[in-house]
Order: sequence, then structure tokens, then C-alpha cells
Amino acid sequence: MCALAAAWAVTFAAPAVSAAEPASAPVPAVAADAGTDYVALGSSFAAGPGIPPLQSSDGADACARSAVNYPSLVAREIGADLTDVSCSGATTGHVLRGPQGTRPPQLQAVTPDTRLVTVTIGGNDVNYLGSINAYSCQANGNSGCPTVDRGSIERTFPELPGRIADIVRAVHAVAPEARVHLVTYFTLLPDSGTCAVAPLTDEQAAYERSIAARLAAATADAAAATGATLVDLAGASRGHDACSANPWVESYRPAQGRSTYHPNEGGMRAAADLVHAALASGGVTQTAAFRSGIPGKCVDVRNAATADGTPVQLYTCNGTAAQRWTHVPGEGGTLRALGRCLDVTGGGTANGTKVQLWPCNGTDAQRWAPGPGSSLVNPRSGRCLDDPGSSTADGTQLQIWDCNGTAAQRWTPSAVPYVAQHAPA
Repeated sequence: MCALAAAWAVTFAAPAVSAAEPASAPVPAVAADAGTDYVALGSSFAAGPGIPPLQSSDGADACARSAVNYPSLVAREIGADLTDVSCSGATTGHVLRGPQGTRPPQLQAVTPDTRLVTVTIGGNDVNYLGSINAYSCQANGNSGCPTVDRGSIERTFPELPGRIADIVRAVHAVAPEARVHLVTYFTLLPDSGTCAVAPLTDEQAAYERSIAARLAAATADAAAATGATLVDLAGASRGHDACSANPWVESYRPAQGRSTYHPNEGGMRAAADLVHAALASGGVTQTAAFRSGIPGKCVDVRNAATADGTPVQLYTCNGTAAQRWTHVPGEGGTLRALGRCLDVTGGGTANGTKVQLWPCNGTDAQRWAPGPGSSLVNPRSGRCLDDPGSSTADGTQLQIWDCNGTAAQRWTPSAVPYVAQHAPA
């Protein structure tokens, strides 16, 4: 990966040969699995129980792991190689040391190649969901409701920051280069009061708010102690509680098949956006214009449209949103603009297959790795992003073609000032 990163930053001096004329020396191949190795650890608030569809990953059914949980969304949108071992019911012990049923400790999914780790954990250590469900059952007048052992919760809280910090340290012991992001839990209750779909007494609600606040603080303390990045989902989700007009979590009375007080699709989307913001602020992702070896031209989304199949074209560099591409420098993955991804049409691999804008879906048709001479290689096909015939005309739709080191395949990332409007195509 380091070699790829260096290659991306180098400007390759090559003769101005048409893309249809292969250079005499072949361009070295790029690894077919190019992309950031990402491991997701945690409990149900990462796994996403009740949100269809299930992942196809090992243990997804037993862990109630959704294909649209926040790790899945992030991985698809940055083109990462995701290993998601988050599991409903997991504690810090299940991440670090002990098996959870037949599943080994989640930490075993981390390897020396892992570069990104997200963690949402600690709620089950202090019975966060168990206690709010028990109190809601009691306040709802049901019989046979569980009791809440506050003594056990209070004894555990002083240990919780250290338990979470131990996970970060254990990750770094295996993967020293990994960026670890600690994602706090969603806020479940409004700042004051309750509602019919979150039935608790005032005293019970106050205690649940104290658990939530201390859980977020424990996660923040662990981040500060280890240098991990804190993703403050607890703060961001205030006002999106179970009683709100726009809830990011289910209520105590969710629709059939949904999990009480757990995140919904909107919540997972918001969590993914927060992780994206953290990746950008930490330099894991960058946004740039990709300038062609043809002077003055950039990779551009035609008319800044977002419809499926919008052509991605060559166009005069202008600094608009249609030319601002988010990527993971050096690691490979997606190129994302206007909330969608640069895609090889139909997943094609043949010379001349056009490229387009398409919803990010995690397929190999949307993977791009930095290659020699500032090329962008689609690992599935082994071919490079190419300006047909070394065209200089605005509106020329780009394609994939045998890598040949020409200016038509040189795409140099460059920071650009933001301009609000797109020039007419």
C-alpha cells in the first residue's frame, strides 16, 4: 500500500500517445483487493438488529447484523474491505477475551493489515438496554418484568473506561497502523420527560439518562487515554430520541420485527455520516479534484446530476461539486462525488467500457487504486481510467482501457476551492 501511495503522488512523464495505442512497457498490476482493511467491533448498536436485510457475513443471523448498519454503509462508500464482527449482546469481554456463544473474541478479526477499526461497546457491560427495557415494561404495567440490579451497574461504571481503552490498546498491539474510532451510543430519551412509546417514570427516566451520560463519558475518557478518535453519536442524536418527531431509534413499541430502543435506518445513516466526517477530519479520506494529464481538464460529473448512470466525463477544471471526489489516499477504494460513486458501467472489464455515477454498492466496479504515473486502476479489470483518444473536448465520457502510461490516463488529485455552481456542459 505504501508503494501505491507514493505512486499516486508522482507525476509520470510520458509521450502524448492515444489511449488506443498501448505503450511499449506494461504498467505493473495493482492488487485485486485494493482497499482499506476495515474491522467493525461492538454490540447491537453497531450490528443493527431488526434492520433488514441481514448481512451475508459469517454469524450475521445469530448476531442480528444488518447489511445497512453503519459499518456496512461506511465500507461501501469508501470502498473498504469490511470484516464486521459486531454482535448483539456483546460486552467488552466478548471483544477482548471470551467467546460469545460459538464465536471467538471479536479482536481476532483484527490483523496486522487492518487500517480502520470502529468500536461501539460498553452498553451491555452496564445493562443499558436491559435496564431501559425492564423499566419500560414495569411502567407499562406489564407482569413478569425483569428487575434492574443498580448495584451491579454502579460497580461496573468505574471500570468501564479502562475496559474500552484496553480494546483500543489490544487493536494497536495487533495493528499498529490502524485508526481506531470509538462511536458512542445513540441517545434514547429526550432531555426531559418521556412519552407514550417510551413509558418510564420520571425517576426511571432520570436514571437511564445518567447511564447514557456516563456511558458516553466512559467512551470519551477511553478515547482521550489512547489517542483513539471519538465519534460523538450520543451528542449528535439528541433531538432524535424515541419520543422525537424524527427518531433515529425505535421506541418501546416498535413495528413487528424491529428491536426496542435500537437504531433504525435513519439512525444508521446518520452514524455513517458522522464516521465519514471523522475520517475526513483525521485525514483518512480526502476530497480533491482529479486533474488530467491533458492540461486544464478534470474528472467531472455531467451537469452535476445524481441520476443513476450519469456520465462521468472530461471537463474544464472549475472547482464545482461535480469535480470534488472523496477518496482514501494510497489505500484504494471508491471515488465519491455528490453522494455517489465512480462506477464501471455494468461491471464491465472490456476496453472501452464507459464510466458513470452510480449509488455506492461495494462492488468491484467501484474500486479504484492509485497506480504508477498517477493512474487510477480498476483492480477487477486491471485497466485504467482513460480519456478516449486523448481527447481535449469537454463532455468526453471517460472509459477504462489497458494501462499505458499516457497523459490520457494521468489523474492527479489536487485540492480545489469550492465553487457553488457547475458550468454548463
